[in-house]
Amino acid sequence: MRERRVLIACGIFDDELKDALVPLEDRYEVEIIRLPPGYHCVIEELEAKLREALNDPRIADRSQARLFIGRNCLPDMRDFCEREGVRCLPTANCLSAMTGDERLKELEDGRTMVITPAWIRKMFLASDGVPAFLRWDPVDFRINFGRYDRVLVLETGEHATDEEILEAFELFGGPVIEPEPCGPERFNSLVRDFLAK
Repeated sequence: MRERRVLIACGIFDDELKDALVPLEDRYEVEIIRLPPGYHCVIEELEAKLREALNDPRIADRSQARLFIGRNCLPDMRDFCEREGVRCLPTANCLSAMTGDERLKELEDGRTMVITPAWIRKMFLASDGVPAFLRWDPVDFRINFGRYDRVLVLETGEHATDEEILEAFELFGGPVIEPEPCGPERFNSLVRDFLAK
């Protein structure tokens, strides 16, 4: 009999999570409650969305639930999880879930921003059904991201199109945008271990 898990997951992980779950289908019955990406920028709304998701009738037992959201996406995530009796992803954010915390620090060195193709597609270029942060105009983007000289786009099996890269380049005010290979092994291992505990 398969073990049941309910993941409350940030939509930034959609593609990678779907792929990581395939080899685990024989062991787990996984249901995903998806939150739109970007709520880490509006933390009051994130906490409300997490509480709402934890009260979803698909979660019969909190021991089945997992918050597949970085522990730094909500300032008091550890306390929140302890109060709610639920496990949280043991990485700082979605990027460190892909690379590991130490590797992410290395990649971010020297005025470098690290993102994924999903960040470009679902956060920066999205237009409807998104948190307020995503409705910035080009001036807002340049004020907030203009300090970066370089943007690394983690290639986790998913690739940004040339058109998406060009649009991101214009939004950010012209930094160098480079692909950064990032195989799925670390992320897949994280998913496997996270479901097991």
